[in-house]
Amino acid sequence: MNNNFYVFQYVNGDFLTQERSRGATLKPISACCDIPELGDPKHLTECSNPKLPGPCNDVQCVFEKSGFLIDKNTLNKEIYRAHLRKWLEGHKGWEDAIEKAIKDCVDKDLRQYLDYPCRAYDVFTCTGIAMLKKCPKEAWNC
Repeated sequence: MNNNFYVFQYVNGDFLTQERSRGATLKPISACCDIPELGDPKHLTECSNPKLPGPCNDVQCVFEKSGFLIDKNTLNKEIYRAHLRKWLEGHKGWEDAIEKAIKDCVDKDLRQYLDYPCRAYDVFTCTGIAMLKKCPKEAWNC
């Protein structure tokens, strides 16, 4: 008895020239906005080798090395705000997203509610959500 199953897929020869239509997806919407890297490559490397465990430690490390925290629980709002505005100089089109991130994540003290408090995670997650909400059309890929 042969239990092998074969699947054949028909491919239209024009598929390279046709615009691909994307079907519905349930992947996280964050995958649909190509947000450029916000961190300094030097600090990202320093905090990645070895990769720190847990949802907070690597973000905490980058925030500490970048000077974004006064202490573990206090955002250095002036430094983080200045970083986001400096980042914007090289990323035209993200003005609305950065202003939303500053308004929602720097000017306010939001919690993202991990099982344990982590100010760096709170600010970083809030920033990503704010940028996603104001994702420029050119960066949207879903």
